[in-house]
Amino acid sequence: MSTLENTISMLEVLPETDLIKIQDYAKSLFKQRGAEYPFPLLGEEDIIKIAETSERQIANGECKNAKDFLSDLRQEYGI
Repeated sequence: MSTLENTISMLEVLPETDLIKIQDYAKSLFKQRGAEYPFPLLGEEDIIKIAETSERQIANGECKNAKDFLSDLRQEYGI
């Protein structure tokens, strides 16, 4: 099992409070290295824009069934 697979399997069973601690720790690692955190916290306006874009894409049929997407992703990465 790869490091990524091990990490994902551990994350899947942890409670939300622990996941928040892990996220905070990951942010601190980025700061220590002087790198910008790649997942910035979104403001209300950003969330609304993302939701509007998602709704438009769904209405236009520009989406894929989540089960199909995950199946394709697992196949692509051998998970």
